[in-house]
Amino acid sequence: LPTRKKKKRRPFYTKINGTMPYTTAWLQKNLSSLPLPFFANGTILFIEASLRGIAQVYFQNNPLSGLLILAGMFVQSTRVAVHGILGITAGNLAGQLMGFDKSFLSCGLFGYNSFLVGLALATFYSPEKHGGYYWPVAVGAVIFAYFSSVLFVMLGKILSPYKTPPFTLPFNISTILFLLAMGGMNNVEMAPVRDPDLPSYESEHVSGLSARAFFAGSIRGVGQVFLANDIISGVLVLVGIMVCSRISAFAAFLGSAIGAAVAALVGCNRDAIENGMYGFNPSLTLTSMLMFYVPSIGSISIGIVASIITVFIQLALATSLEPCGLPFMTLPFCLAALAFIVIQGTTSNVISVPLSSMTTPEDHLARVSKLANGFELLYGAIRSSSYKGAGRRLTWLPQYKKSNTQRMNNVLSEYNASVHGEDKTGIFARISEWFKERKDSHGGSSMWVSTRMSVALKNISYGDEEKDSYHRMFTHIDVEHKYEITKTQFELFLKSVGLTDRIGLGFACEAFQLMDLDGNGDVDFDEFFAFVQISKLMPEIRKTIVKFFDFVDVNGDHAVEISELDAARAYLGLPALSDEDHDSLVAICNEEDELEFDVIVNFVTIFKLKTMVKEYQKNREKGFSLDDSLMSVSRHSR
Repeated sequence: LPTRKKKKRRPFYTKINGTMPYTTAWLQKNLSSLPLPFFANGTILFIEASLRGIAQVYFQNNPLSGLLILAGMFVQSTRVAVHGILGITAGNLAGQLMGFDKSFLSCGLFGYNSFLVGLALATFYSPEKHGGYYWPVAVGAVIFAYFSSVLFVMLGKILSPYKTPPFTLPFNISTILFLLAMGGMNNVEMAPVRDPDLPSYESEHVSGLSARAFFAGSIRGVGQVFLANDIISGVLVLVGIMVCSRISAFAAFLGSAIGAAVAALVGCNRDAIENGMYGFNPSLTLTSMLMFYVPSIGSISIGIVASIITVFIQLALATSLEPCGLPFMTLPFCLAALAFIVIQGTTSNVISVPLSSMTTPEDHLARVSKLANGFELLYGAIRSSSYKGAGRRLTWLPQYKKSNTQRMNNVLSEYNASVHGEDKTGIFARISEWFKERKDSHGGSSMWVSTRMSVALKNISYGDEEKDSYHRMFTHIDVEHKYEITKTQFELFLKSVGLTDRIGLGFACEAFQLMDLDGNGDVDFDEFFAFVQISKLMPEIRKTIVKFFDFVDVNGDHAVEISELDAARAYLGLPALSDEDHDSLVAICNEEDELEFDVIVNFVTIFKLKTMVKEYQKNREKGFSLDDSLMSVSRHSR
């Protein structure tokens, strides 16, 4: 007897790497069924968001990464780690109490700055590892961690036009404000982080740096991002990053090594290099470059240059802040990263990653690998007969305005939601309800069934309820009972259920032309049913097309410039646009010579739909059954 093939299980590491997006949904779904106190569900979700926040210091949205990093902080100092927990708790509570975006809270974006505030205040107060708690420092950590979340939102609004986050600027501002305020607090005992002094430009002899000290300094540099110079802490931080992203872990270590190498080359203090003091800022810089830009030779080159510049910014800030006795913390990283991230969209050597779709560098690489397929789809659409032929061209497309585009999106969204059973109020949902009422009022569907229709339905292997639904819809539109519907009948039917605007009807007429598979001007039930089944694939196809254009849309203005397409093609090593393709794209640009995001997405979606319909026709001509033809179309559309 043949043995049953066992289902291949995914390796365990694939479940814990990346952003682990399923954990939040799983917790929300399963916690309610457990016999826990009323406050336990929210507390566990809060802890999961806090762990993500710890990892977000290194741009890693992974709770397991945060847990490993937190373990490293306890290895360094239990007192400092406790203050970090106080800080991240206050920061996340600020996001909740002030009603900020819940999606930001769930992925830890309100936690990473506040966590660093707690670590910094505890570290700057005392070198003691497991004792020496002081209540003013704990209170200050809570207050200024809370304030860092407010600063995060404020700076985010300022930087949002540039598609750039505030990085750790809220942490730096909050901590410096606390340290400066200490000068006027006579009842609080806390010495300056370093003795204020005027900078000295005298040369000092610096001993050589051994390979062992250099390697140790590179590891410690990764941990010093969290103000930890214990080498075990550095290893745990690096492993935590590696759980989420191997590319980010490599970038974190390489950036730290670059910082240590540059510092040794220019003759910086040997002990400071070995303790990772010149590695943590370049480490953050290089990691951010490979997160905000798709990993490539260009982004790595930019990252290395930015990391080297970060060292010199750090030296400059250390000298500038010395008279005040203030630390430079991660300000060098912020200044360097902002300079190189704000310029995104002005260089063709790299492709930037939209903030809304940022996950891991590995995921970004995988998505970019699909860009070539996206280009084939786009240029297939503009080269198609439906685009170039005046008679078959989408006549409503060039007349789009932004207000009309929104209406078109609403129609498509309602249709997609109706297919998936999600929408309850849209026009397609109202059609379904209307049919249900008609069915009830006629005492069942048997009165609506023609003999030819019944025969056709028996040859379709779909559920009885689905058969009945499509059967009733088709029969109602076919008012002359000829087992076929005309374009006029279809348009009148749509008007009768409330679709009366020109944009919606234009799309509907284009859809009718797609239904007419044999091109005779009428649609029989087989054509009607086949098109409905094919169009069910449209939501996923449309989602893929939207992702492609979202990635190409570098400046995030929801309009794709031809220069952005050229930049993406150059990045992929594809040849430049031909004159014919360039002219075709210009023909559907708006007044500002841009391809409106929604317009071109709708256009390419229609083209893909037509391609699937043609494949279905070929399969039917070859003698394939309706089922086999539809399955083939579904398989090739993926």
